[in-house]
Amino acid sequence: MCKNAMKTAGSVMAAIEPTIKNLLSLIGQTDTATGLAAIAAYNAALTALQNWQSGTPAQTVLELISALQAAFNAVTTAVPISPAIQALVNVILAGIETVIGIVTANSPAPDSTEVPAHAETQAMHQAAVAADTQAKVQALVPGFKRSIFHSPESQYDNAWNNAVDAGGFDPSLKV
Repeated sequence: MCKNAMKTAGSVMAAIEPTIKNLLSLIGQTDTATGLAAIAAYNAALTALQNWQSGTPAQTVLELISALQAAFNAVTTAVPISPAIQALVNVILAGIETVIGIVTANSPAPDSTEVPAHAETQAMHQAAVAADTQAKVQALVPGFKRSIFHSPESQYDNAWNNAVDAGGFDPSLKV
């Protein structure tokens, strides 16, 4: 398991917050019911994540992160979204998928009747989750290249800033 899974997932979640707020402002949803619900869902997911311990089941955390995804999707379907704004939305969704992947990979592997439970099974679980997460992130942000030389939150911020640049948005949206 990742030695600092909680710290890594928490840092990515922290990087997501300003981008959600910037997007809500950009699409005029900051003070709407759906915008406020998205922020409340983010805060609930963050609190659950901060209380989670790597290596323990994460069902509650994952449920609250899924609720965040649903609340965020409700915001982005409440108004027309241009392709440039959709690129920003996809960066946020990719960040959320990354947090889900970190938490899932660092939770106990599901029970399997095919293989006895041991460390190799946990390692296989982690590898499968990592590959699945990478595929989901790549589908949302096709140009994203994972780097072992940069922190996950730095990579998230770079993806966001690149989408801001590519969309021709006001540089004040950058993080």
